Amino acid sequence: MKPSLLRVPALIILAVAAAFSVRLWSSSGILYSDHSDLIAMGAGLQVIETRSIHDDRRWPLWDASCNAGSPAHANPLASYLLPLQWLFLFLPVARAANLFFISNIMLAGLSMLVAARRFSLSTAASVFCGIGYMLSYRYLALFDAGWLPNVTMYALAPSVFWAADNVLERPEPRRVACFAAVLALSAMQGSAQSFYYALLGLGAFVGSRLSSVSPAARSRVLMALSGGGLLALLLASPDLLPRAQFAALSSRTNFDYVFFLGKAPGWRDLATLFDPLDAGGMRVEYWESNFYFGLWLYPLALWGCLKDWKKSRYLLASVLVCLFLCFDSPVLKALFHYMPGFALFRMPTRMLQLAQLAGVLLAGVGVDALLRGLERRKAFAAAVCLCLLPVADSGARLIPRLGTKPLSWALPTPPFIEQLRRGETSGRVAAIGRHSIPYGTAAFHAIDMINGFQPLNLKHYIEYFFVLQTGRPFAAPRYPIVWTDLNAISKPEMLRALDVKHIVSDRFVALEGIDYEFVARQEDVPVYKLYDGIVHSSVFLWRDRKPLGPAYFASSLTPVIDGKKSLEAIAASTSALDAYVLGWEPGGGAALDFSGGRARMTRRGQNNYEYALSSRGTNFLIVSQVWYPGWRATLDGGEVPIFRVNHALMGLVVPPGEHSLRLEMTSPMLALGLGLALAATAVLGMMLLPNAVARR
Repeated sequence: MKPSLLRVPALIILAVAAAFSVRLWSSSGILYSDHSDLIAMGAGLQVIETRSIHDDRRWPLWDASCNAGSPAHANPLASYLLPLQWLFLFLPVARAANLFFISNIMLAGLSMLVAARRFSLSTAASVFCGIGYMLSYRYLALFDAGWLPNVTMYALAPSVFWAADNVLERPEPRRVACFAAVLALSAMQGSAQSFYYALLGLGAFVGSRLSSVSPAARSRVLMALSGGGLLALLLASPDLLPRAQFAALSSRTNFDYVFFLGKAPGWRDLATLFDPLDAGGMRVEYWESNFYFGLWLYPLALWGCLKDWKKSRYLLASVLVCLFLCFDSPVLKALFHYMPGFALFRMPTRMLQLAQLAGVLLAGVGVDALLRGLERRKAFAAAVCLCLLPVADSGARLIPRLGTKPLSWALPTPPFIEQLRRGETSGRVAAIGRHSIPYGTAAFHAIDMINGFQPLNLKHYIEYFFVLQTGRPFAAPRYPIVWTDLNAISKPEMLRALDVKHIVSDRFVALEGIDYEFVARQEDVPVYKLYDGIVHSSVFLWRDRKPLGPAYFASSLTPVIDGKKSLEAIAASTSALDAYVLGWEPGGGAALDFSGGRARMTRRGQNNYEYALSSRGTNFLIVSQVWYPGWRATLDGGEVPIFRVNHALMGLVVPPGEHSLRLEMTSPMLALGLGLALAATAVLGMMLLPNAVARR
């Protein structure tokens, strides 16, 4: 279909999306729900970007707000390079978040429109598919859940299949370039799981479509698709390479089938095919293990199967396969163990987003069959009525939930903010209880915490964190960790080594025995508690009597050969001043005298930290920063080597005298990715250039 003929259908879809989301674009508040990841985590991630660019004049590479520090740009939930995310650079958080969601609704509708036309559906049926897809219950439930990273892949998925089918039909450079661009955008969005499932679906789609390609052309088509895929990977490499590095060092490498299943559905959950059973949005995580595709979809899909089996059979098979793979079975277990990448994720019910795509197209086939043979006026009236079905279904169920709240109400300022807000002398905060300071909101309020709520957590930090709590070297669970809750303090010296100056709790805890003095208590404090919304709680505050500070000189140094030995060493140690160093060569390093000195932080930036040091002799300095590839240290302007110390921290040698130390987070993977993306962009331009000249 020519682009000019898509204008009116596209305008219809945009108008419906704008009307449906009027509460979002007309409000100054932020999209809110009691179970919103946007409030619990997403808003804070976006604030990290703006602060880093405005304060440090640097791209956000390090998130100091959670787990004593973790990668920022490499966090897949951040997706800072995705064009739609740039709204957060120029607009207030609330306005940007609302417009981001509205833009994705529109993108989903337009994406499905072109995919339906590619599937040879009529204009009316394609408009129906666009409206049904962008306003499906399953999609809008993601908005209610505040899943900022996931909504873009849902919106882009139809475009991926559309672009691939274009190449299958005619593998010319312009079409390959379009396929590469769409696939690159899909790779850059924040839900790696949704992208992975889309790739699996794309592989099955290409395999089924190759049968209609002549044998002589198949090799050319496969080369074009492979070339487009490679080009997409290069275009998205500034995101993919840092994420791959982060994932390789995270606890996600502890594969566990029980964790993978999550809340696995049972056969009783199939009742949600006809009723989402969401208790009006009050059921916890009602969007998981939920098979509701929309009552409007089923009769039309059935009609499509009856009237056009040839066009419907692959779509129906896609829906059934996705449904089957949601349940625990030998097939799913085999995929977990043998399919590369499959075990990285959890809750396979999330592949139902693909089932929704196929189901909507199947209903579109039914709409085509219903409208076929009707005179123009009747066909138009019938098409309008059919398009109203998903609007009415989703509107009745979800419009009441897609409301907004003032940002100050949704993210209330924590108590004791002046003591806890990040600064040169503030130190970090440890929370006992998840809602004394909600972990994901710490970034929004400029608080540095040792707790966190992230899909990717550094494995060496998790191991350190569990030794701190239990005193045992191998206490960390052998499955991926999402929450880092402080449930015990067995080794308070390790807590001090993280520069924890304050502890907050939602209940009174006896901490005097570890030299944390009780400071204050506030009653009736509004805090955001995930799944309960704004609740009122008591908050208690303690302060360290014997802080080590953000950097301190070691009293001894012992080389260790690997991570296992370093865990055993820190579990047995009784002092944070004992340095157990990975990569240290006995006899080959500096002659240390451990005479001590003073260390003071002079600047606490987003990606860089500066310290004033006074060393009495040649010493080893331990810095309370979490080790990660990319840290660069300069002493008096000259670069010095950094060592991994005490399993999760960093250290370096300091000669006698007064010195200025600067720690800066860099990302060689991001730099490499930008170079590859630049080269890929040049190739993409060359692929498009002949077509531009021909049109002129």
